Amino acid sequence: MNDTPDTNAGEVRRSRGAPAVPTKAGVALPLERAVRARAEEGGLNLKPSGRQPTSALEGRGAAAEAVTPLADAVFICRDVNVFYGAKQALKNVSIDIAPRQVLALIGPSGCGKSTFLRCLNRMNDTIPGARVTGSIKLDGQDIHDPALDVVQLRARIGMVFQKPNPFPKSIYDNVAYGPRIHGLARSRAQLDEIVCSSLTRAGLWDEVKDRLRSPGTGLSGGQQQRLCIARTIAVQPEVILMDEPCSALDPVATARIEDLIDELCQSYAIVIVTHSMQQAARVSQRTGYFHLGELIEVGDTDRIFTNPRHRLTEDYITGRFG
Repeated sequence: MNDTPDTNAGEVRRSRGAPAVPTKAGVALPLERAVRARAEEGGLNLKPSGRQPTSALEGRGAAAEAVTPLADAVFICRDVNVFYGAKQALKNVSIDIAPRQVLALIGPSGCGKSTFLRCLNRMNDTIPGARVTGSIKLDGQDIHDPALDVVQLRARIGMVFQKPNPFPKSIYDNVAYGPRIHGLARSRAQLDEIVCSSLTRAGLWDEVKDRLRSPGTGLSGGQQQRLCIARTIAVQPEVILMDEPCSALDPVATARIEDLIDELCQSYAIVIVTHSMQQAARVSQRTGYFHLGELIEVGDTDRIFTNPRHRLTEDYITGRFG
């Protein structure tokens, strides 16, 4: 897994509500230096009294930060715990996910980011010995309600994985697969329109419009990931989950995916797991920091990166550990 800071021709790119990431000669500066530069400008209070020390968090679980409810939340998660056999992977995670906004989840490897992401569309159900407790509601409905069709739930909550995974089908059939099995198109013309619009929104149409019958596996890595995103949005989901979608891509392909995320958040709630703090700063409006299975802090991305409330968060984003 490559955690090297990604770049884009030396430009400083900034999304809504995200702090800029300084660059020099096309190479991103270490985040610690970027944060310390903010400190010199008065944007980061590093006084010990401005942080909750690590010891104050011990034994308190996710209650280290009180949940701030969102009035129009798509997801409302309260006291979510995940167990793999006797091992507890998540501890009392409570968070709200807003519509038309990007939530980035950051933290060291093995801290529970991807485990929490899989809770949102019940992918942990497929893991033997996995058990989830607590409440997760999508539009007010408990996703663990026995009356809820899991297949329909996963149609409402799309998933983009770390490694591009196009089906061994044509580019056209990759995108058309979901609408076909969910009955979203009544005619071939409607299906053609869904495929065209999905590829266009994924920024791929102009590159593949003349070879729609070619195998999707023949595309480059970045194109395959955009094809998977087109396949996801073709079924008109409410939420898109992304598990390190750029970790296997080069900086140019990464920049395209990030631009696409910026566009898609106008229509969807997006939750992205990333090991790149520069990426989290660029693409998200809210950021949550996980540590050893606990959600330590969540809030506006600008505040998290310039004035974190907890010492663990500050230590992570300044590179002291992780």
